[in-house]
Amino acid sequence: MKEIIYGIHPIENLLYFSYKRLIKVFIYKNRNDLKINIIIKNLKKKKIPINFCNKKFLNKKIGNLIHQGIIAEIYKLKKYSEKDICHILKNFKKPILLIFDSITDPRNLGACIRNAYAAGVNIIIIPKNNSAKLNSLVKKTACGACDNIPIIKIINLSKILIFLKKINIKIIGTICNYNNIFYKNNFNIPLALIFGSENKGLKKKTIKLCDKLINIPLFGNIKSLNVSVSVGIILFEIIRQRFFI
Repeated sequence: MKEIIYGIHPIENLLYFSYKRLIKVFIYKNRNDLKINIIIKNLKKKKIPINFCNKKFLNKKIGNLIHQGIIAEIYKLKKYSEKDICHILKNFKKPILLIFDSITDPRNLGACIRNAYAAGVNIIIIPKNNSAKLNSLVKKTACGACDNIPIIKIINLSKILIFLKKINIKIIGTICNYNNIFYKNNFNIPLALIFGSENKGLKKKTIKLCDKLINIPLFGNIKSLNVSVSVGIILFEIIRQRFFI
């Protein structure tokens, strides 16, 4: 199976970490800058076919998305399923799972995945329904992180949470207007962090299954942060506790 990705960072990342997935790269023939020239040089070294083309061709290939003058046709990665969760978790003593409960904006999802990869998250879980699709926009925003972290789509979130609890993964939900500031909690344990939708937050059913609820303190009239910002703040508090205390 094949798919299209676009943008300098995703293609640069794939070229560095997994170049065998690249089938063909399309580059705007009048684009001439350092990053593109380095990519061209590395593509030639690895004997990956390059097609120099006009903007009209690139725009037709992906629509009106910002492609930065470069598009690649690639082989799709193996898809992970619920059955893979146990197998992956066996490799980690204190795993970090990131679960998204109905994140519908693709840019938000992509930014969250980028943060997750940078913070060493081991698995990302997203629902098959009521969630942004893992499309080219998500992958561009994630800057290649989608290719380097297991992302598992699930049908029944409650079922997965109950299963994780049974294998001693602590379920920690993030919620606004709560009285348990995140940095007062111990994150040096096997855990799954859950973030809710941009507008409604966590569902009531999800909240009931959480072992703990935490919040980020806010000042002024701001009631909530962008979900990707919240993800970054809490993930790097986990990193601080695990490696810098």
